[in-house]
Amino acid sequence: MYRFILLLFLYPALSFSQDQKVIDDLKQKLEQNIHDTVKLKVLSDLSWELKSLGKTKAFDYAKQELDLATALNEPKCISQGYNDLGIIYYQRGEMDKALEAYEQSLAIREKLKDKTLIASSLNKIAIIYHELGNYSKALQKQLRVLKIYLEENNVKYIVYTYLNIGELYNQLNDYEKALEYWNKALVANEKLGDKYSLGIINTNKAIIFEKQKKYDFAIESLVKGAALFLEIKDFDAYSACLNNLGQTYVNTGDTKKGLEAFQKALDVSIKYEDSHGEAKFLCNLGIVQTDLNNYKVAETYLLKSLGIAQKNHIVSVERATFKALATLYIKKKDNKAMEYYLKYDQLKDTIFSKESAKQIAEMQTKYETEKKEKENIELKRKTEVQQLQIANEDQKQKNQLIIILAIAITLVGISLFIYNKRKQLQKLEHAGELAEAEKLRFKDVIEAEEKERSRIAQDLHDGLGQLLSTARLNVASLEDSVIAEDKPDLDRSLKIIDDACIEVRNISHNMMPSALIRLGLTPAINELVNNVNATKSVKIDFTTNVSESLGKSLDITIYRVIQEVLNNMIKHSKADHINMLINKNANELKINIKDNGVGFDVEKIKESKGLGWKNIFSRVSMLNGTIKVESLLQKGTMVYVELKLKST
Repeated sequence: MYRFILLLFLYPALSFSQDQKVIDDLKQKLEQNIHDTVKLKVLSDLSWELKSLGKTKAFDYAKQELDLATALNEPKCISQGYNDLGIIYYQRGEMDKALEAYEQSLAIREKLKDKTLIASSLNKIAIIYHELGNYSKALQKQLRVLKIYLEENNVKYIVYTYLNIGELYNQLNDYEKALEYWNKALVANEKLGDKYSLGIINTNKAIIFEKQKKYDFAIESLVKGAALFLEIKDFDAYSACLNNLGQTYVNTGDTKKGLEAFQKALDVSIKYEDSHGEAKFLCNLGIVQTDLNNYKVAETYLLKSLGIAQKNHIVSVERATFKALATLYIKKKDNKAMEYYLKYDQLKDTIFSKESAKQIAEMQTKYETEKKEKENIELKRKTEVQQLQIANEDQKQKNQLIIILAIAITLVGISLFIYNKRKQLQKLEHAGELAEAEKLRFKDVIEAEEKERSRIAQDLHDGLGQLLSTARLNVASLEDSVIAEDKPDLDRSLKIIDDACIEVRNISHNMMPSALIRLGLTPAINELVNNVNATKSVKIDFTTNVSESLGKSLDITIYRVIQEVLNNMIKHSKADHINMLINKNANELKINIKDNGVGFDVEKIKESKGLGWKNIFSRVSMLNGTIKVESLLQKGTMVYVELKLKST
């Protein structure tokens, strides 16, 4: 099932009790004839105390606070009023209004040059950017916050900032960095014993335990975290922890306990007017019900979650719900699946942009450079490695030349075969017959080509591969007899042979993947996607409902179309992310492949002299299918393929 974790990326909490007696005392004090300065403090405290118990009342008190501060022209109090309003907006899920309020508060605090208050505003702004999916700006703000707290040696808030930065890296799947900052938080918190941060640390540890499949430890940590949040009456954090607990139960197979935890989290968020949490928990309930095949119940939860997320501009939840709805409709075999998948894909592009990732890397480098001035050793090491690689390149190219010559000879043979077939087709007289014959000709060529590919792949593996393996054994056997001076040459020779073996295996696999013949289309595509993802140069997300072979010939043709499209995107688009969806109905197969690259003018396909696009269009035509290519400069390229299948 789709995994959606609510991360406790919360603002550092000030000490508060949420005790009803405290609230009653504050209300009573407000009714007394008190000085305006004292009244401002009481209004601010009431807004804070009620932030988790009743957000409507909390908002009213914060608004009164801002109005009074503005009338008195007290800059510091005005900034606090905007700050308190921002907190309520955030918890109500109104992200745009929260960001505006925090920005106004920050502008005043920067004029006052109060570093502590500046850090507080920056931290809250970072949280909003995180929720809106702008991780580059979120990290930029958090690093500024950390710098201020380190300068002031404010241990409590250093702990909170470590936690928040760790959460950002966890979202970016950089678990080593996340653990690095969480461990820093744990060490710093030993001096404090702060229950709020201990609760978050327990929750974060549970996330890592889950990734390691240590579910018992994850559940134990989440129960501890929930108890700590309940003890300090932070119901927003408490409901978030319950949500994570529910997800863990589901992952262990205890769906009943998982649904109970999700429902409890939802009830808490509704009770305390947390529309942000409500949208997230509804989404998780919908995902679990989808897995249980309770489609009607799941659809109700997910559409309600989407409505709340869109109304309050909670982009992260909106995106998750689009994908969950696409998954639901795929399982129901409903045509709306493609609609919601495209919405998810378009929204995902706005969140994970290439520029965003670049800015994050630049800011982290800048921050670490301020702490460590000398990092030239690594650069020197890389230079030495590159020089060694260049020294071996000539020999490696000689080995590759042998393989290339073998392939070239085969291609010449195929070209002659195509030429002879074309001569036969010239005898056909009618246009309709010619068109059909052209299609049959191409089919014959393709079948011959695939047969030849298979033969060459086998020959490379069994012939040249075995020869190289034998050569390596023979060379390795000389290891004990060579003198010390010749040892580097022996090692270099072994390395060259190993590289040649790898090259032969790669070429053999590319010509005819064994998974395609043995297991069918979907496993072969999964293998292709995994190989591309392993390079880390581009990330491919692949979703399909095809679970069995479509027939050997059809599997191979579809695989070649997908392989050629992906090769074009990887080589020319400069993309770092590709989404691929294959959806099969009773007698139709739809393929949708989209990248986030630089795009191109599709009219130039007609002028292309290469074989790539020509092969793609020819293969699709051979299957009586249609193909459509759309592309926008700097936005990416989308390839749609529709194939009619024989009814079974």
